[in-house]
Amino acid sequence: MHKICFFFMLITLGSACYSQGFYYAGGGYNAAFLKSEGLDYVINRYNETRPYLDETMPSPHFYDGLTFHFGGAANAFFWDFGFTYRSCVVSATGVDASGTEQQRDVKNKWNTFDVGLGVNLGNSDTKALMIGINTGLNSEKSLTRADTPEDIGVANFAKVNSQFKIGFEPFVQFIVATENGLGILFKPYYSWSPIKTDYIELNAYINQYTYINDPSPIEGVLKGFGLSIMLVGYGEDN
Repeated sequence: MHKICFFFMLITLGSACYSQGFYYAGGGYNAAFLKSEGLDYVINRYNETRPYLDETMPSPHFYDGLTFHFGGAANAFFWDFGFTYRSCVVSATGVDASGTEQQRDVKNKWNTFDVGLGVNLGNSDTKALMIGINTGLNSEKSLTRADTPEDIGVANFAKVNSQFKIGFEPFVQFIVATENGLGILFKPYYSWSPIKTDYIELNAYINQYTYINDPSPIEGVLKGFGLSIMLVGYGEDN
């Protein structure tokens, strides 16, 4: 542990020798591969208990959406504020016992308001490199709808699960910009929360005839790797 602390002290002191201040703001696209054991269990049970499905429901792992951030640095100190919207929709179709073709959609949302703090490893008038960690207020919501494939597009989603919890995202961030201040920001990260979500309500809603035989609670933590790419305005603060 002492060696790790010493290593980060060296990074901070070293970056302070050649880092300056800067600021940025912008928005763009976010994509993430996130997995929750509890959510996967519910989806798998939906497929297992419906042998009539022509198309089974895939696991909801690919999330994407929009992200907006602004931040800056003063020498080695780096800060960032942002909002990220992510969602994933998965579907299953099949002809049920009544002879009607049905489609079931499940949407999971993972939205985040976060504050990031970290170290400015170095910057110039056209680029900057940072490492840090976001601490965020995360909102996870599970929604679902069912109808015929022809009418599913106009059917309303019913909100089943909703939970707010704290989350963390260690990240690396790189900005490359033109001399007139227009730049692109790349931000790979790992998302994780120490608080579990119980998906028992979603299981009872979409597996209403079999959920009574399933375990309770059905918990999981949505976690995984992601990447944000944003168009930003960037400038040095000399």
